[in-house]
Amino acid sequence: MSTRVGTERIIAELRRLILLGELLPGEQLRQEQLSQRLGVSRVPLREAFLVLANQGLLVHRPNQGFVVAKRTAFELAQLHTLHTLLETELNSTIHWPDAQALAHLRELNASMAQKAGTDEVVEFIDLNHEFHRSVWKLSPQNILIAEVERVWALSDAYFASNYASTERRRYAVEHHAAIIEALEARDLPLFQKVSAQHRDDTRGGADAALARGRG
Repeated sequence: MSTRVGTERIIAELRRLILLGELLPGEQLRQEQLSQRLGVSRVPLREAFLVLANQGLLVHRPNQGFVVAKRTAFELAQLHTLHTLLETELNSTIHWPDAQALAHLRELNASMAQKAGTDEVVEFIDLNHEFHRSVWKLSPQNILIAEVERVWALSDAYFASNYASTERRRYAVEHHAAIIEALEARDLPLFQKVSAQHRDDTRGGADAALARGRG
């Protein structure tokens, strides 16, 4: 296994532990324990830490090392505001999807529906990311797309908690179906409305995570 592949595997595993809440916001990452748990050396582990810190999932603190990023309710509210502003602008400039693009969105949502009742939560979350990236890319505003992805990553561990239950995952699939219908109908006001409803529902999951003490 090459160093690059090894580091990518470590990144994926650490991200999985964070999204599933096995590594909690504010928790210090101990290199020795994690290297033993993952069966890897410290060099690629530290490289993975640096990548995840750059993505916003980890933070480096002097005299403490790397910790899982912790957001306050106020910070999450700011991130939600940024996400709303960016996504609303992207939505207003989309090119309506053709039959192939609509089919791709339906395939992604169908895969999410299949995983909604399973324990494949991280796989569900990754499909959710891909669904939204595919919608954003209907807009030509590539800089805004990169920015909304950055904002998403900063709150990923909290927003992922929205999908902790089967019921919440099924809600997401229903919201996505409504988004696809609005896109197919080429109804911009409806598209903006159902997108906003989906964003607000996802924020509810993040707020619930804080209420349960993850924040």
